[in-house]
Amino acid sequence: MDPAAPSPPHDHTILFEWDFAEFDQLVRNCAEDDTVQLALRHLPRDGRVLEAGCGPGHVIEYLQQRGYDIEGVELNAPVVAEVRRRLPHLRIRVGDIAALDCPDGAYAGLLSFGVVEHFRAGPEAPLAEHCRVLRPGGIAVISVPSFTVLRRWKHAARNLLRPLRPRNFPPWRTAVPPVNRRGRDGFRYHVQPRQGPFFEYWMRPAEFEAQVRRAGFEIVASLPTHHYTGLWSELGESWVRNERRRFVPTPAARRLDRLLRPWPFFHNFMHTIIARKPDAPALLPR
Repeated sequence: MDPAAPSPPHDHTILFEWDFAEFDQLVRNCAEDDTVQLALRHLPRDGRVLEAGCGPGHVIEYLQQRGYDIEGVELNAPVVAEVRRRLPHLRIRVGDIAALDCPDGAYAGLLSFGVVEHFRAGPEAPLAEHCRVLRPGGIAVISVPSFTVLRRWKHAARNLLRPLRPRNFPPWRTAVPPVNRRGRDGFRYHVQPRQGPFFEYWMRPAEFEAQVRRAGFEIVASLPTHHYTGLWSELGESWVRNERRRFVPTPAARRLDRLLRPWPFFHNFMHTIIARKPDAPALLPR
């Protein structure tokens, strides 16, 4: 499929590959993962939990070790087959998180870490499905990449300086689309620019919050998370080292993080929302 072509609501074509040699390290990393630790604080213990888009199941392993009744759904069938071969104690099945094969209200809790942003048509379908499969009062922990102040500054500067690059001369060559393609070619939000025509959306805080509410949720907490990952993404390895998906800040990065933390959503990588399904059906905003 052409990734630049408009996608139907349930079309999710982003498949991730995983190195199972890193599985134990991924499980250990959960102890320092902001969203996983938020899940430990907010997920109910008295019912089943689903991780939507669970990859190799490292989060499931981590939470199962801590007593949760948790299972997962993953789109990539070869990854699921490998999990079943290597880790048969993990309950993972193939499925589309925008069209889950389970009844309404089947789960007490749900995790969705960096998944709904990969739907080119927007996050409405998977978020609505997240809400459908939760019981009334159920809790979802949902995260997406955040279009932070630092990212907005960087992309504004890149577009401003674009005409000055030598490869853009003569001047008429600057007519090519700028990096920020929001509103172009049917894109709903800012498009992550480094991985082809469409890989994922980066959402501003108000955009993500509005979509979560439209799906039928109440917002319990809306938090910037993964700050060191954000510094690694925008400033590079000289500030934060990526050691097998564990992000280790230098002393300078720690000082910069303390300096910037008073400004929420300035330099974080992810935006995480703790959402609750209302006890009674609510009228969704038009």
